[in-house]
Amino acid sequence: MVDRSELQQKARLVESHRQHLDELKKRMEDVTAVVSEHQITNEILTRLSDMAKKGDAGAHVTIGSGVTLQYKHEGKNQGTALIDLGGGIFGEREWGEAAEIIEKRKDDFIQIYESLLKQAGSIEERLGKLATEFNEAAEKLQTQNQPIPEVQIPTPDVEQDDDSKPQKRRRGSMFGGELTLDD
Repeated sequence: MVDRSELQQKARLVESHRQHLDELKKRMEDVTAVVSEHQITNEILTRLSDMAKKGDAGAHVTIGSGVTLQYKHEGKNQGTALIDLGGGIFGEREWGEAAEIIEKRKDDFIQIYESLLKQAGSIEERLGKLATEFNEAAEKLQTQNQPIPEVQIPTPDVEQDDDSKPQKRRRGSMFGGELTLDD
């Protein structure tokens, strides 16, 4: 026997899991953006390091407000970059070392993304089970609240072939009087 309060509890659980899944997906998008930024930074630093080996490193550096500066580095030594070493502490590191730090950070963010992906998969699986339980409970509640129709037994002297048997009626859409998650 299913009652409305049990059904409402299942609906709240389903909604809670959906919200959690949406939050996880947002975090995953944020982590993906950070990984992309780290990948671009790493590529730039690596190219500058490679160009420095040839003695001709240069780049255009955007400083904001639509302004880009041309940067030229002379000599075969690597240039340096200021990099956040953590805790708001910045240090000056050669391009190659800065690229290694950025690569490590990118790998850490990829691990975070994979962890979020696993969590999302687990929540999606649980959400599917909860939704199925809700639908089954809603169907039971609806059948409990409907009067039992009269059963008509066909007379034995009239044979019915398969084509003349009444077809089972499919249930209507969610809008046809069936219970929804909001009930």
